[in-house]
Amino acid sequence: MNQLLAGGAALVLVIVLWSLGRRPGKTLLSSTDATSVAAINRAQLGLVQDSSPQQNLETQAGSGKGTGDLAPFQPPVSSAERISLERRLREAMDQGNPGQRLEAVRVAGQWGHASVLPLLRRGLRDADSLVVEAAATAIERHRGATRPSPAQVARPPRNVARMR
Repeated sequence: MNQLLAGGAALVLVIVLWSLGRRPGKTLLSSTDATSVAAINRAQLGLVQDSSPQQNLETQAGSGKGTGDLAPFQPPVSSAERISLERRLREAMDQGNPGQRLEAVRVAGQWGHASVLPLLRRGLRDADSLVVEAAATAIERHRGATRPSPAQVARPPRNVARMR
């Protein structure tokens, strides 16, 4: 009975695999011309690259938070200030504005605290390339060998003589 069940399962598997392999793959349309598609992509990329610097300048000038206008970053002193800063940085990263995300990553990089590492890792996966570059430079100081954990001398269990 077991041999019959195994043979039936093998037969069903062979039929399923054979039916999946017989389907023709999707073929490209003969009317699709790659040169026209590439030309459209280049034109769209040119439009995006031309408008990006103007938008960044307008964003910085409109908010009054240009990089030259900022006072030097002062790290938080108390734990309440630290929690407040972390909350503000997370809220800025949650906003849809790339300028706010960029500013949050820059502040997190200047702070350099280990608690902003998740924020910087999230910045590495951002859609805006300026945010990704800022996150990469900010996270650079955290790269390298990990700190060894302090070796804690634990006393052996009470019944260590009975253990084998």
